[in-house]
Amino acid sequence: MNLISKKEAREILKKNLPKLPEREDHEAAILKRLYSLLQGKSRIITYAPDLLYEVDVLPVIESCPLPRPTGFIEARHSAKWYFPRMEEGKKLRFLRPYTFEKNSLGLFEPVGDEEISVEEAELILVPALGFNEKGFRLGRGGGYYDRILNSETLQKKTVGLSFSKLFPVPFLAETHDLKIGKMITEIQIHSFLD
Repeated sequence: MNLISKKEAREILKKNLPKLPEREDHEAAILKRLYSLLQGKSRIITYAPDLLYEVDVLPVIESCPLPRPTGFIEARHSAKWYFPRMEEGKKLRFLRPYTFEKNSLGLFEPVGDEEISVEEAELILVPALGFNEKGFRLGRGGGYYDRILNSETLQKKTVGLSFSKLFPVPFLAETHDLKIGKMITEIQIHSFLD
C-alpha cells in the first residue's frame, strides 16, 4: 500500500465523507457498538461533531443540550459528559455544558463550570477524519489531541469512530501523532493498545 501525506489524506477524506452513502445507517450501527464500551462509565469526554466530517455521537448523550434527532438509537447513556473547549496556546479544556456556543471555526464549544481532566475521565471519544491501519488518528491538523493525550495510559482510554469504507487511511503517521486505544466502525471494534 502506498502511503500518502496527511495533507493529501485530509483532502481525500473531506471530499468523500459528506457523500458517504447510507451514512445515517452506518452511524447508528457505530453508536450501537459504542454503547457496549460506555457501560459502567460515569465520566466521559466526547466532542460536538462537525456533521460533515465526523461521526455524530450526540444521540447517545442523555443530557446533551444540543438538539439532535434520536430516532435511530435505542438507548441514551446517562454519564456525565464533557466536551472540548479550545483555549489559547492550542490547549483543550473539557467542560460539562449547560449550553453551547459556536467558536471562530464554526464548531460548537461548551459553556459550563464543571471541568474534568483527561486523567479523571474513564473514556475519551476523540474526533477524527480517519485512522490508519495501526490506529493513528488523522485530525484537522491543529495537534490539540496529540498534545493532551500524549501517554499510552491516556491513549488506552481513547475511542475513535469511523466508517469501514474509509478505513484504513494510508497516511504516514508522525512521532507526535495520537494512537488510539480502540476504533469503531459499523462493522467491528478494532483494538490497537490492548
